[in-house]
Amino acid sequence: MDARRLFCQIIPAGIVSAFMIGAALMFAFTYGGAQRVPLFFELGEADNRLMFLLNYAVSQVIYGAALLGCLYGRVFVFRGICLFIAFAAAVISGYVLDDLFTINLCIYSSYVLMTAVSFSPPKNYIISGVSIGLFVVFLFHPPFMGSALPGLRFAEYAIDQIILLVLYMALLAAAMSMIRYLAERYRESTAEVVHLNQVGTKMLLFNHRLQEYTKNYGDEAVKKDRMRFTSELHDSCGYVFTNIIAITDAAMSWPSMDARKMQDTFQIIQNQAREGLKNTREILHTIREIQAPASESIETIYEMKSIFEEVTGIKVVIETGNIRWDYGPEVNRSLIRIIQEGFTNSVRHGKATGITIRFWELPGILEMLLRDNGVGAQDIVKGIGIAGMEERLAALGGKLEVSSPEDGGFALKVTIPV
Repeated sequence: MDARRLFCQIIPAGIVSAFMIGAALMFAFTYGGAQRVPLFFELGEADNRLMFLLNYAVSQVIYGAALLGCLYGRVFVFRGICLFIAFAAAVISGYVLDDLFTINLCIYSSYVLMTAVSFSPPKNYIISGVSIGLFVVFLFHPPFMGSALPGLRFAEYAIDQIILLVLYMALLAAAMSMIRYLAERYRESTAEVVHLNQVGTKMLLFNHRLQEYTKNYGDEAVKKDRMRFTSELHDSCGYVFTNIIAITDAAMSWPSMDARKMQDTFQIIQNQAREGLKNTREILHTIREIQAPASESIETIYEMKSIFEEVTGIKVVIETGNIRWDYGPEVNRSLIRIIQEGFTNSVRHGKATGITIRFWELPGILEMLLRDNGVGAQDIVKGIGIAGMEERLAALGGKLEVSSPEDGGFALKVTIPV
């Protein structure tokens, strides 16, 4: 069961019910017998008793219903209306009673308790304090209600009784506010643990899918390179070796060869061998300088976007502006790693539902802005991820700016000289 629902709804509802039942029992014990009830209107004794009982019973029914609406209502305005109705019913039901520390105490306590747990801090502090103050005002100034009725009588209370009542209700409100606060913190911590577990699973899947893409992309690129280099070796080196073999066979088939002709033949073979060696070295040099296939172009960013959206459900928008498709392996790789870290931060810390990436190339400078619509951060702490981005950019002569805009979210701005 949800801890917030248990401590902020179920248990308070039980306590309020106990207060209301206690008030009803004490009312029945005090005024339900044959003893004379306080004069409510200048009516006959039977009519006065009926009016007195109806005043309490009807007010308490309305009071209980309004408290339930305040406790379980989801819309703030609705709960505010229920709160006002409950306050009015509480005042009316106990207005002509002189039982301050019995019936009225139960009614007022249940109301203050409800205000403390029905609203989140700091609203519950304000509402509870105002409610206590208004209860005191109505206790001290009964003519606010019914002053035009000549037969209406009111109880009078001493100042020490009022102070004791205020202290009791203030302590009750403080205790229930603390319970509400602790329940909120527990719910937030539990939700954070669940969120981090979900994020860990999603990012693990994201990295796994990205590694699969890198591997498949690399395997495909290696296969293409293998076919290209095989063809080049066949066309260049194969041609050279074929010529050497043909010249050698021809020379061996001659019946006689003078020194001049032999020297020309060996010169041709030597030139062919040198040409073949040169071509072979060029091809091997090209193979040696091949970078990781996944870092060859900005295309990988779009594949990352597709995988990230599929795994997390977070919408990613990429605006490439006027940039080129390839800025070299080092710049490409840095942009990819920074975006990957930005994705992780947006889903883990920002709890974002949307991410926008904008590129733009100025004279000699490449700019990238990654921004999400998450919760942002009041205080930006540079952890391992941001420090790694700064180190990666510093090696390229670039810089990183992190901010939490006033309209929400979190932003990473990257500038790289190109």
